[in-house]
Amino acid sequence: MGTILECKSRFLRGSRPPVKVTAFGFCVGPDHVAWPSIAEIHAYKVDRLNTCEAFLEFIFGAGQGIRVSEGQPGFDELEAAMIAPFPTTADWRQA
Repeated sequence: MGTILECKSRFLRGSRPPVKVTAFGFCVGPDHVAWPSIAEIHAYKVDRLNTCEAFLEFIFGAGQGIRVSEGQPGFDELEAAMIAPFPTTADWRQA
């Protein structure tokens, strides 16, 4: 039963493109976000019935935003890379 619920959860979330860190920011699918364009970073966790998932949401440009899940390939690299331009994010999980 747990496997069915996990498959349903993945289906409802849809397939998420991988995150790729670049020298100037990061890409999620066709969308590129430059570090200097980021105005805000929001971090939060979604509690589901049998799993929890952390998200980072980057607000940039004229109110645009992009949400990245810890389940997406490349999330760990993004998490490590964002510390250089945003040092206060180093302990976001503990906060």
